[in-house]
Amino acid sequence: MSGMIKIALRCSAALLLCLAATTSRAQKVGTSSMQFLKVTPNAHAAGLGTAYVALGSGADALYWNPAGLARASGHALSIDQVDWFLDATHYAMAYGVSLGRFGHAGFHVHFADMGEFQETRVDRLGFVEQGGTQVYNPGLTGQSFSLRSWVSGLTYARNFTDRFAAGFTVKIAREDLWLASSQTLLFDFGMNYETGFRSLRVGASVINFGSPVSFAEEDYPAPLMFRIGGAVDMIGANGLLAHSGIGRLTTTFDLIQPNDYDQQWATGLEYVFLRRFMLRGGYQHNFDTASLNFGGGLKQSIRSLDLGLDYAYSDMGDAFAGVHRIGLSFSFE
Repeated sequence: MSGMIKIALRCSAALLLCLAATTSRAQKVGTSSMQFLKVTPNAHAAGLGTAYVALGSGADALYWNPAGLARASGHALSIDQVDWFLDATHYAMAYGVSLGRFGHAGFHVHFADMGEFQETRVDRLGFVEQGGTQVYNPGLTGQSFSLRSWVSGLTYARNFTDRFAAGFTVKIAREDLWLASSQTLLFDFGMNYETGFRSLRVGASVINFGSPVSFAEEDYPAPLMFRIGGAVDMIGANGLLAHSGIGRLTTTFDLIQPNDYDQQWATGLEYVFLRRFMLRGGYQHNFDTASLNFGGGLKQSIRSLDLGLDYAYSDMGDAFAGVHRIGLSFSFE
């Protein structure tokens, strides 16, 4: 069994390093398609500035690091809604279940609704007769259309030791752009490692690895993203700075290398009081619009059912209004 563990560790590390190098060499700002895949669908992670690759667990982890699913026990379900700017709305649902000694399995879907648009055409520009007066028509034809995109994936994760876990996701992504649409097969890979030093854990993932997306006889890559990061409790049962049995303060950090932008990083803080009340804050560096993030959450147990409510606010700068996210989570044996 130890030989299998060593092989899994070496293969996972080699894969992540190779993909990270490929991502760095292929860096081209603003050239990837399916940009909805870059929207953070989960309120918990958003409250931490998306620094979640090492901290994510259960169903929430499916968007960031499939290995985090191996931390779940029993059943876990999360449902999130994102009020994106320009009247767009994102919906996400993730589910994970423990298969006992056979590992963990999960499913997730992320749906983006861009709203309804009025069709315009150049040949309709000009003044038209309306109620006896000449009114300028900005090209409206009287017809409308909607833009919608989605991604859906299946995940398998497993604990190879009490410290190391790995997982992968196979998913289909589709984008509809009215006159053209395309879909592609994508893969996510991830690993988590508990270092054994206090509460320090590290994680790494490759998200949206797959074939290019074809639009109008042109190929565009999906928004491939490599993440590596860590999380540690500063205050808590194994805190670096102080021991506490009633509160936990966790700090997280992610280094991010996308294939269509310069290197980025994110960091976050989460304070949990009595395992029921959560306050979160995070910062994203070198992102187009996102920067400061704030959030919180509540958890309540009802017999064998654990209920959770999460909220996050993201500052999108002066050009756009802030983004609100809300999520519900359920877990039970």
